[in-house]
Amino acid sequence: MTPNQIHKVLSTIQKHQVKYLLMGGQACVLYGGAEFSRDTDLAIFCQSENLQKLQAAMNELHAKVIAVPPF
Repeated sequence: MTPNQIHKVLSTIQKHQVKYLLMGGQACVLYGGAEFSRDTDLAIFCQSENLQKLQAAMNELHAKVIAVPPF
């Protein structure tokens, strides 16, 4: 059985105590909605310590940047 990648992402950022808010389709699924998505939409608390925790979680997941929108 292939582990659920979204569950892996969420459990890893929780393990690293990242402050975040789950949004989008996965939040709907969590609350019992029928929405299905294959990505994870997060709002991240923008504080230096929290961003360092997020970086540690992303390193553990071997995450790669695939797109960065211009500001």
